[in-house]
Amino acid sequence: MKGPSSEFDRLLEESFKKRQSIEPGSRHEAKVTAVKNDYVFIRTLDNKVVGNISSEEWREEVLPKVGDPLVVYFLKENSGDFYFTTCLSQDNLTEENLELANQFEIPVLGQLLQEGNGGWDVKLGSHTAFVPFSQLDSSLKGKNISGKRIKFIISELGKKQNKILLSQKKIADKERETKKQLLRDELKVGMFVSCVVKSIHKFGLIVDMDGLDALVPQSEATYKKNPDLTTEFRVGETLRAKILTLDWSTNKISLSVKDFLSDPWSGKLPFKESDIISGTVESIKPFGLFVRLGEDFSGLVPNKESGIPQRTPLNTVFQPGQKLEVFVLEINPEKRQIALSITKAAEAKDRMEYQEYLSKDDSSASVSSFGLALKQSLEKQKKK
Repeated sequence: MKGPSSEFDRLLEESFKKRQSIEPGSRHEAKVTAVKNDYVFIRTLDNKVVGNISSEEWREEVLPKVGDPLVVYFLKENSGDFYFTTCLSQDNLTEENLELANQFEIPVLGQLLQEGNGGWDVKLGSHTAFVPFSQLDSSLKGKNISGKRIKFIISELGKKQNKILLSQKKIADKERETKKQLLRDELKVGMFVSCVVKSIHKFGLIVDMDGLDALVPQSEATYKKNPDLTTEFRVGETLRAKILTLDWSTNKISLSVKDFLSDPWSGKLPFKESDIISGTVESIKPFGLFVRLGEDFSGLVPNKESGIPQRTPLNTVFQPGQKLEVFVLEINPEKRQIALSITKAAEAKDRMEYQEYLSKDDSSASVSSFGLALKQSLEKQKKK
């Protein structure tokens, strides 16, 4: 049976081994084992060292929960207690710890004071540091960030700590890369995700998807053809989207929001075949005219249905934005195509005018020369 002295020796030896296995500034994966008022207790996963972190580090954030994973940095051992940090702040920003932070890229929490020539002055504990504009992440540029507390990496620590240069971009890039590694395991093609519109372009929407940039191509942002996306979306808007492609080698992710939009083809169309409807010339192609029909539909007037003689360029007669009447020749819901005719719209309109003329002239025993000419013209066209 072991005596008290041998048990003490064993504990002393274990403590010595732990001290040997962990160096100040070393980075460790850990899990939270307990959360108290003053400290968050953790256990490192590699060497099973039990330590504590000041709760002050989460003063402006939600405290972690038991079981949560953390990335921690070892600071010191004192009377058997092992002190760690996730980000140096307040009283922990001592000269000794700043040296560790500079050497091992331990995050430090600073407060942006005022914008100066080329960057911002930053309050770092009892020290004043500087972050150049080039070392701020693009997500902060152009925003009112005075007084904001953010995490930095020390990129240069001058002698006597009178010159401290910081980088926020480096830590943002690290966090983005860490998040990317986690998302690689979570995200799959076909999944539905939330995203926020960052910018709007003719080719589509650039959105933020949990810290990663993704593209919603124009064709996947709306059912409309040649839409103006600036009228349909706004920067900062939250969207639900489906993942179309994931290419981690090029960091290209494409999404679609069409599953969450109303498909105009799924309901009853506002027109049918043989209707004469008003439209606007949308674009002019060598093979015909694309005509906008209201907000949601477009149709094609082939060259032979334009009423223009062969070999006459359409752009010499028509121009984008021009209003005209078209006859609905055919609707193909499966292909989402509509065939239109300007010629048949004109013929039908002439026929209706002729019928109206006849109805007004019922008392006349004979048809006027205008009526005869129109009738002959329509009959001739009918025989063709």
